[in-house]
Amino acid sequence: MMTWRAAFSFALVVMIAASIAMAVAAVERSPGWFLNPGAAWFLREVVLALAIYAGVIIVVVANRGDDWDAEMRNAALFGSIAGLVEGLNVALENGIGVSVQGPAMQLAGMLFVFALWAAAGARTARELNRFRPGIIAAVMSAGVCMVIGVTAGFAMELFIAPSRANYVATWAEFKRSGWTDAHAFGIANTLDSGFTHLWMGPLVALVVGSVGAAVGWRMAAHR
Repeated sequence: MMTWRAAFSFALVVMIAASIAMAVAAVERSPGWFLNPGAAWFLREVVLALAIYAGVIIVVVANRGDDWDAEMRNAALFGSIAGLVEGLNVALENGIGVSVQGPAMQLAGMLFVFALWAAAGARTARELNRFRPGIIAAVMSAGVCMVIGVTAGFAMELFIAPSRANYVATWAEFKRSGWTDAHAFGIANTLDSGFTHLWMGPLVALVVGSVGAAVGWRMAAHR
């Protein structure tokens, strides 16, 4: 019988595979996409990042121990909630359901996600009465969040509600890029955004997770 760890990890790997498939499919639907300057790199970087994530997940699920179980449990819980918030944020930004745009909404969503990563660190450090497991849980929760968020983002921005070419053509980035196909540039922008989230998420989690772990460790000491 499959354990919850194996089932959850399998679901994450499936989402990673789906993200890679969506990225490749979007590129193939844009004739001449690779003729644009630097186009190949946008696809390669995000596929490589997702492949690394899949490898890390396989290594993580293979580990054993009470500490590791606590770290994974909290990472799965808080990371999944944060991933759903990320997906909702992307949907609102792209006008799916209710259109809500503006820096205030984006900032609020981002801070809430960061708070969830910190909470994963705090809860783990408090449970285990150690600082390091809290940081590990926070980083893993960010990884879970990014897998879910990137999958949702690719689905919405590449297929469900892609940016219109005439809108992309007004972007300053497009005008500076040297690209001539605004639709193709919109795809590249989505892929680059996914790559940025994948590598930045764990780095940010190191910072907020350290704060959360310190709080949780202090709470455990006073308990």
